[in-house]
Amino acid sequence: MDWVTALAIVSIAAGATISVVVLVAVGSIRRSLNEGAVKQAQQLRRLAESVAALNLQQQSAQARIDALSDANRRLTDELAALGERLADGDAARRPGGSARLLH
Repeated sequence: MDWVTALAIVSIAAGATISVVVLVAVGSIRRSLNEGAVKQAQQLRRLAESVAALNLQQQSAQARIDALSDANRRLTDELAALGERLADGDAARRPGGSARLLH
């Protein structure tokens, strides 16, 4: 066997080894990327569920705020009406209309 044949065999073996190493590395990178994509999809799904739950809580809280605001408005109106009735009653009982001092 001459030196050219030996060099050709070594070159072919080195090329095959490099090809196998590159294929293994590419396969590993692809598997790693796929696993990362799956984990990211799971996290995205959990995040979407959390956002949906928070939206429902916000809608519920807004409905409660609206109900409390309406109740507050009604109570304010009733209190104003009672104040007017009290003022009208005091004015009707006192002919002079002087203010009564409360102690």
